[in-house]
Amino acid sequence: MRSVTKEWCAVSYFAAAFARRGGDWLATEIDLDDAEGVEGVAEAAAEVDADDGIVVVLVEEEEWFGVVRVEPDEDPRVFVSDGAEAGRTPVGGTLVSEIAADYLDDDEVPVSGRGVALPAEPLGEAGLLDDLGASAETLNRLAGATSTTPADAVAEIAERIGFVDVLETVR
Repeated sequence: MRSVTKEWCAVSYFAAAFARRGGDWLATEIDLDDAEGVEGVAEAAAEVDADDGIVVVLVEEEEWFGVVRVEPDEDPRVFVSDGAEAGRTPVGGTLVSEIAADYLDDDEVPVSGRGVALPAEPLGEAGLLDDLGASAETLNRLAGATSTTPADAVAEIAERIGFVDVLETVR
């Protein structure tokens, strides 16, 4: 698990990119400390070679989890389990940077989700993994489950998609 310290907080997080190669899922732990917005996350994920071009990034922090789907020639798609909690952390702020713009006045432009009053609810596109086996209902259920930790939620997502063993080896 990586630890990042910014001028406003210190938080540990885990982030890994998962891609299919040769019929198997492979994982690479990725560093999102210097990612500039969701596009920066997509650039880090694009370094992972995938047969079909699809890279799934899973992020977990103490209070929330996030998913980013990256595909060639497509905008990255994002889901976070709790917008308010994610927006309070450097990596979470990076993930919700695009979403945060919807919660600002027209003349404000965020660099990250930090400082933006985001709702304490799931944000983004819950259906981004529907075709891979982790439905929107599953993501929303995991986001709302008070007894499920972000690590457990990420593990269930990985299990449904078919790469939980790979997740455990990269952790």
